[in-house]
Amino acid sequence: MIPRTILTLSILLMSLISYGNDYVYSSEKQLDHIPSTMLQDSLKVVFTESRLIIENLPTDNILEIYNIMGAKVYTRRLKSGTNEYHISLPKGYYIIKIGKFTKKIAIK
Repeated sequence: MIPRTILTLSILLMSLISYGNDYVYSSEKQLDHIPSTMLQDSLKVVFTESRLIIENLPTDNILEIYNIMGAKVYTRRLKSGTNEYHISLPKGYYIIKIGKFTKKIAIK
């Protein structure tokens, strides 16, 4: 018999490993009209000196920024195309989410 703590840890590790892999949990019916592989290939997100530059966004969407604890620290509506935003965040690690696109950033 496997001890409960090892089993729980195994499930937690499997969840962390599959985090960010939308295809693990999604079905074809839940996918947006734009395939995520196409979105990730064309979308470019750059963060430098408190400037967030988003290039080639195919449709209007919502930008969400989370800290490493999972708390949402910033949200904004985005227009399609190329946009630049000035965002003031303290030093740390963050996750940028635009629809199904995610990117990890470090502010030093």
